[in-house]
Amino acid sequence: MKLLPFFCSLYLATLVDAKTGEIRIDEEKQYEQYQDIKRALENEDKRSWLYYRSYSRQTDGVEHTCVYALVNGKKEGGNAYNFEQGYTIPNGKGKREVKHQLLATTYKTPNLEGREKDNAMNVTKTEGDPGGQHYLLIYSDYQKCDILRLLSAPHSSECELYLHDSAVNGGVPKPCESMYGNACGKDHSSYRRQVYNESCKGPEPPKEETTPITEETETDTTTTSTVAPGC
Repeated sequence: MKLLPFFCSLYLATLVDAKTGEIRIDEEKQYEQYQDIKRALENEDKRSWLYYRSYSRQTDGVEHTCVYALVNGKKEGGNAYNFEQGYTIPNGKGKREVKHQLLATTYKTPNLEGREKDNAMNVTKTEGDPGGQHYLLIYSDYQKCDILRLLSAPHSSECELYLHDSAVNGGVPKPCESMYGNACGKDHSSYRRQVYNESCKGPEPPKEETTPITEETETDTTTTSTVAPGC
């Protein structure tokens, strides 16, 4: 029992050393060149894997893994993109794969005066859906990684880091890792909850056949009508 105060003090010291992210990066002029979300969505490498994120998503107490986004193309005459979101739920008998067909509509956030390119997107299940989840592109190198912030989160500070399919086996590039730490938090494991693992990609790209969509109960519920990217 005498050890308890020591461990509590050690845990609190770790939390004190942790650094929260700087949300102001989202709207600073010097970062605008890295926030063209249409350019990021139109990358030749259409599949991206959610490598790690700052929040937890579960079904029946089991963490979702192998989350990916597959951009299927841009709708004609607009700023909307069709894409597939998929993830895996491990279980004692193996795993269950879930897939959703979603729509991402891009737009500009109003906080940076003179912004020229769309830097955010609203994700819905259908076109014209009044609900949805809003995401802001914090940073993209337009080759290997993209960092998104969930604007629909309670404090608008939760983040996701995606790596493109061709780059995921190489791990997170240093510039992306640094930007994520500055924008989303660092020096504590809670800011980087690993989602991707080596079994996700496998020797061949995942098959494109869709499986029946299953309604699921998740720990971080939403009042909108769509499942968020980063399921």
